[in-house]
Amino acid sequence: MRQLYDSGADIPCPLEQYGNAILMEFIGGEEGGAPLLKEVGLERDEAERLYKNILDNIELFLACDRIHGDLSAFNVLYWEGETVIIDFPQMVDPRSNRHAFDLLARDVDKVSEYFRHQGVDTMPGSFTADLWSRYMHGQLNV
Repeated sequence: MRQLYDSGADIPCPLEQYGNAILMEFIGGEEGGAPLLKEVGLERDEAERLYKNILDNIELFLACDRIHGDLSAFNVLYWEGETVIIDFPQMVDPRSNRHAFDLLARDVDKVSEYFRHQGVDTMPGSFTADLWSRYMHGQLNV
């Protein structure tokens, strides 16, 4: 997580690690924690911007040799007009996971499904294929 955060990923800042537990920055305000993206309705312009941003994060994760593995609107917080990706226990290294492409495709599909319902035109299959091809050819940069 530190590598992803230091690379500019939109994730909570990891503060401390105790064994397998990670203390992370709180996302929210005095009234409580940020809502999950699935709980938020968006105007189309904002939805398009946030969708692109999440796809950029998926690409950044892959450039850092990581795939979330369970990304959806249930694992994204929405706060002050921005998104923050959470829930990383199932994250995988695509260099050593034979299901990496399928996990990447599932992440993109689930995120795209939420944004389709927000009025965004999505093409998850072509995005995933292009991203994976660029990854396999060493064309992704952090």
